[in-house]
Amino acid sequence: MVENENTVLRAEQIDILKALCAFFVVCIHEPFPGEIGNYFITLARVAVPIFFMITGFFYLDTISQHKIKQQIRKIFCLGVEANFLFFIWEIILKLKKRTSVVFYMRSIFTKKNLLKLLLFNESPWAAHLWYLGAILYVLVIALVVDQLKCRRLLYYLIPVLLMLDLVFGKYSLLILHREFPYILVRNFMCVGLPYFYIGNLIREKVNFKNLSKKVIQRLICVFVVTAFTERFILVKIGLNTVRDHYISTTLLAICLFMYAFKSNWKNKKLILIGRKYSTGIYIIHPILITLLDKITDRIGIKLIYKCIAPIIVYCVTFIVLVIIQKVKKIIEIK
Repeated sequence: MVENENTVLRAEQIDILKALCAFFVVCIHEPFPGEIGNYFITLARVAVPIFFMITGFFYLDTISQHKIKQQIRKIFCLGVEANFLFFIWEIILKLKKRTSVVFYMRSIFTKKNLLKLLLFNESPWAAHLWYLGAILYVLVIALVVDQLKCRRLLYYLIPVLLMLDLVFGKYSLLILHREFPYILVRNFMCVGLPYFYIGNLIREKVNFKNLSKKVIQRLICVFVVTAFTERFILVKIGLNTVRDHYISTTLLAICLFMYAFKSNWKNKKLILIGRKYSTGIYIIHPILITLLDKITDRIGIKLIYKCIAPIIVYCVTFIVLVIIQKVKKIIEIK
């Protein structure tokens, strides 16, 4: 449990962690070039599990402040706004390519896509928005679970759900000799719930004063190596599926999350990004990826740009969000 006198400090450290994880998400969708980029993505996969753990960790505060339903409404509205934004963005792209908007609308608004959205949190407009649907479902389930007083059951289900993610995900070719659609496991059930409740468990059971910073640092190094090893072996034997998480991903995410509480990170800019802009970066960065790809290609610097594309996308997205916020304030004043 977080001690009261350390709450502010630890919240700032978590804000920095959120800023770093937002950068990791950008790196997944706009990676560094070559094998370096591929292996960096292996590490960056901890980002989404950590985001779920952060929500789970601070869920007890949400309960104590009686803000559960308010948080659910906020996520629901954010999800609707984000999906509408990318719906409009896709229409703009189709108009630019002179593709039939009517045909596009018919291909999107289908029963199959609706079922994917409702069952697996798969947005028909932007794949990365599955996270918003998943966290919404997780919060609703957590509310019901607490009302039924069966949270312990979800704790027991954590390893089962993580195992499902591995068996039908990253290790499906090795174990079952076939690859499954990634949306079967990249959803609220196999990712959202286990990592949310891992964060919950850490909040309830871990005494951070007794944690050794050096031990956590060594474990992080170990799990970085094992994550690279998992990828290397699966690629070498031709059984590396498109699914996100290795066995080491979970262990590395937990260690990085706990290390944040033992660290002395202090960076006002990253605290600001993590606290106010990490969610916005997560949502709109694919739009900036598309725009920057087209702009750099048009002016003939795309090859140079690609070498540091994740950094540029991250910074430009942050600047755009700051501008949007300032414009909103000006409009509100008027």
